[in-house]
Amino acid sequence: MTDLIRYAHHRGIATLTLDSPANRNALSAALVAELRDALDRCGKDDTVRAVVLTHTGNTFCAGADLRDPPDPQALVDLLRLLLELPKPVVARVTGHVRAGGLGLLGACDIAAAGPEATFALTEVRIGVAPAVISLTLRPRT
Repeated sequence: MTDLIRYAHHRGIATLTLDSPANRNALSAALVAELRDALDRCGKDDTVRAVVLTHTGNTFCAGADLRDPPDPQALVDLLRLLLELPKPVVARVTGHVRAGGLGLLGACDIAAAGPEATFALTEVRIGVAPAVISLTLRPRT
């Protein structure tokens, strides 16, 4: 099995890289589980002061993997973990962000996007509200 999340730690910064470019870093059950484990690891590691979430390929995240969708509760748990992580999470985006990928982005504390980044809630094309990710897209207080 290939790792879908690459983990690197240097000088207090943990970098988590979504590494499934063949499916545009879509949120498969396996990717969600690996990302949750990596974030859990970062949260418990006292030497990690901040987390950078980035990607390989030209898509940060295409949303849910329709061939291997994650359990809806697992996705909610992942977004909640991102929101509640006791360390700042910075998303580094140099590509497209679609659908549930916007949920990941919204759960991060800061998003830094390059000029080639594009964003879209593609669910609306098929008449579906982006309900699961709305947790992270609402204003924080």
